[in-house]
Amino acid sequence: MLFLFNDVVFDLGDLKSVLRSGKIPLSTAQIETLTAAQLNSLVREAVFADPHIAHSKPEHVRHLVALISFVAPGANALLAVRPDDATGFQEVGLRYANVSITTLASLWRDQTNGDLTAHQINDQVWLAA
Repeated sequence: MLFLFNDVVFDLGDLKSVLRSGKIPLSTAQIETLTAAQLNSLVREAVFADPHIAHSKPEHVRHLVALISFVAPGANALLAVRPDDATGFQEVGLRYANVSITTLASLWRDQTNGDLTAHQINDQVWLAA
């Protein structure tokens, strides 16, 4: 399973394995009752603390996108942006999308080859969403 978080494509592999890895600081019961609003707050807090979290803490983001995939199974892409002058996590903007697996696979291939650009992501994902 592939998921685009800002400018990084994550391969989640088996979603259940990621969720049960013990690396997510939530119990199974907490994961199963997690609401979209709670999840959005978790993502906003993480991006507010570190706008480049997809690069600086990819394993943390991998678990966040696993939670997103579980709570909102239709989403497989997220653009999370913290304005430069943001004073609180509530100001982090979130935009979800459902991108074709063909597009995600193409982005994954380009990322693996070191050829993925923000312009390419914008053209293939966010302008089309």
